[in-house]
Parts: sequence; C-alpha cells; structure tokens
Amino acid sequence: MISKALLLRMESQTDEDTMDTFLEDLAAEVSWERTTLAWFGIRYMRGEFGVFTVFPDEAARAAHLQGKSAQKIFSEVHRLVVAEPRVIPMEVLAYKMPPELPEDANKGLVLRFKAKAGKETEIAKLLREARPWIDEEAGTFVWFAVQYDENHYGLFSVFQDNSQRFAHLTGRLPRELALQAFTLLGGMPEMHLVDVMTGSARRDT
Repeated sequence: MISKALLLRMESQTDEDTMDTFLEDLAAEVSWERTTLAWFGIRYMRGEFGVFTVFPDEAARAAHLQGKSAQKIFSEVHRLVVAEPRVIPMEVLAYKMPPELPEDANKGLVLRFKAKAGKETEIAKLLREARPWIDEEAGTFVWFAVQYDENHYGLFSVFQDNSQRFAHLTGRLPRELALQAFTLLGGMPEMHLVDVMTGSARRDT
C-alpha cells in the first residue's frame, strides 16, 4: 500500500535542456530505491521544476530523503537552482497507479485546494471515495489524492496527452468539487498543468 508522498519544488537558474537531463539522471538513481514506489520529474511553467514521489510508509520516505537521488538535488542548489528546494510531505488518501507507465505519458496535473473550516473530514472522505470514478477514466494512468496539512488537500495525475487531461478535468471528481465549492472549499484551487519529463513506477506491495 502507498501511504506517503513527497513533492520537491525548485526554481531553475539554467536552461530547460540541462534541467531535463538532470531529472533523467535522477530517475536512474531512484531506480535503485526499492521502497520508492513511484517517482516523477515534472516541469511547471516559467522555469520551475518539481519531483513527486510516493512511498509505502514514513521510513521509506525518510530513506529516500537521505538517498543519493534526493541528496543530489540538494547538492546542486548553487549550480542549477536559485534556492534550496521546497520539501512538501503529504499523506496519500487514495490512488491509482499501474505497475508500468506508458512511455509517452508526459502530461500532468498538480491541484491544491483548501478545505473550508470544519469541512476537512468531508473533503477527505470525498477524495478517498473517488477512486471508482478515476478507474472509469481510461486516460488517467496515475492519480493520487493527497493531504498536505490539516486543511489543504490536492491531486497529482498523469496522462498521455492534453485531451486525456481535459477529460479528467471535466470528469466526476472535479464536477463534485465544483458543485460543492461554496460549502466545502475555502477558496479557489491552485492548479498547475505540468509536463512530466520522466517517471517510473513499480508495483506496490
């Protein structure tokens, strides 16, 4: 089972090709981490990059942060990125992940939103129960519903193309969130349409 996630966000001070190569090199390092169950190098807009990673438990997440791939990111602060990467730990509420990723799954979605005060339990319940809706979306290959902190939640998803991403954004879960926005959400969601530069996944145990 997958229960923990980690998002690292960093602002590049070099060209995109150099950062793309850097993320691909990191993917090779991560492949040796048996308890790192999925790893995605992503590109935001305007020179920002990130890494989204998931684990079976807290021990695996801690081991990853002490491992070669994560330490390589922090050691490149002065050469590749403007400042120390932001490290954002998350709890995984529900997920969909194949044992192998399609080679051309290169579109992603990062969504973050705040629960209205007193509605945190309802938001978490909605996300946990959304998995059957996501299973019906053939083009949504990877999907994680996560909790950032006591009142912030989010989604991370991976697709092969923009049409699949759009289909997900107009699917059942976004519709439910929109319908209940005034009662459940504490503001407008923060949404990023990202490029997935590299990724790997192994069957969770």
